[in-house]
Amino acid sequence: MMPVFCGRTRWDDALPAAFDGLARWPRELERVMDTFLGESTPEAFRVDVRQDGDNLVFEAELPGVAREHVNVAVENGLLTFGARFANASDEKKGNYHVCERRSGEYSRSFKLPATADAEKIDATLKDGILTLRIPTREEAKPRQIEVK
Repeated sequence: MMPVFCGRTRWDDALPAAFDGLARWPRELERVMDTFLGESTPEAFRVDVRQDGDNLVFEAELPGVAREHVNVAVENGLLTFGARFANASDEKKGNYHVCERRSGEYSRSFKLPATADAEKIDATLKDGILTLRIPTREEAKPRQIEVK
């Protein structure tokens, strides 16, 4: 029989702490599965998406990635961009005790709104930030109609 202290079992105090770890469990499981399956995850690299006037702007953190290792593509309204991350252990130089920097190919995909003009995407890589500017199609922009 469980001992009771002031109307509560000693497990009552332990339960909240035990459940705290459960909240992190799905994210950790996804991270582990993605490591083995090679799938992209939001943790692959961070992306901000914002509206800037008539442009939809994507900004992705790609520190240390060379321009030639960045890929951007649009197919059927799906914008996919990614990069190849390489670290020193990929070159097999030296005897590493700890190697925490990521390596491999990572990508992110976003469905573009129907108003986006995918033919006019402007992509720049500067200071480790990939910036994609996607203008709104002319016919999708608000316009004033003359009344006759």
